[in-house]
Amino acid sequence: MTATKAWVAGCILLVGLVVLALSVGTQGFGWGDGASLLLLRTPRVLAALAAGLALGIGGAAQQGVFRNPLADPGLTGVFGGALFGIAVLLGLFPEAAWQRAWFIPAAAFGGALGTSALLTLIGSGGSSSRLLLTGLGLNAFTAAGTLVIASRSGESRELLTNGAYGDWLGMATLELTWLPVVLCVAAALLLLPLARSLDFLSFGEDAARGFGCEVGSARRKAVLLTALAAAAATCLVGQVAFIGLLAPHLARALVGPRHANVLPLSALLGAVLLLGADTIGRGLWPQAPLSAAAVTAILGAPLFIWIARGRHE
Repeated sequence: MTATKAWVAGCILLVGLVVLALSVGTQGFGWGDGASLLLLRTPRVLAALAAGLALGIGGAAQQGVFRNPLADPGLTGVFGGALFGIAVLLGLFPEAAWQRAWFIPAAAFGGALGTSALLTLIGSGGSSSRLLLTGLGLNAFTAAGTLVIASRSGESRELLTNGAYGDWLGMATLELTWLPVVLCVAAALLLLPLARSLDFLSFGEDAARGFGCEVGSARRKAVLLTALAAAAATCLVGQVAFIGLLAPHLARALVGPRHANVLPLSALLGAVLLLGADTIGRGLWPQAPLSAAAVTAILGAPLFIWIARGRHE
């Protein structure tokens, strides 16, 4: 399929999903009297779109940087680091955390950047197993830290627990989401110019240098922007795995390996996947909705096993 056809099909699907997402919820199907339910659901839909966009393109960039198709911010510990950063802020400064709109995104970015740096230092340059084991270790450490802080902080316990389950979309309001949404879009736009460098890196660092690529600079920019994308998405939805894994694989299957096509299509497909997962969770079980994280795990876990098995064989 050509990139244009894939984009047209993806946009049509996304528009249909947006209309459906604005029409379903705990109050049943429809927009309510005077479109009251439409206004309530709009921030949630915007948050899902922005987070999915950031996760899709962030996953594609991370896979390109590490030259590993199993890389995903949710599986490599970057999401866990972002949530841990938020937990530290809420644990140490519970009242000050809400005084400025940028405090929580900044804490999430610090945590995500820290885990990204450790992942690059320890897990890159080796096998897929090494990268994934490093990510699992980082996930375990940050999850334990978040759990300890949550257990010691009565006010923030429920909030952090819901974040660990990827269940923050239900809290979305325009006041809480506008800055993370802007950061998601900004991170995605800044990642697009790295497409050519990621193509060069796919041949290996030595070959990339031979093509004239500044490997160190490209890697640092990609790691930094991926951390920003993951941090902003975490502020909107909490921890959600597999979006950054599924979207790039679907994109490459549709348009081939060139990152000039893969990056933007991964962003589009990430938005489709996350909004679709949230809509399914709300639409099928309106009185006790499933979180988007649960739905994406049901879809993503089998694909992850299939990809891992294929690489092992």
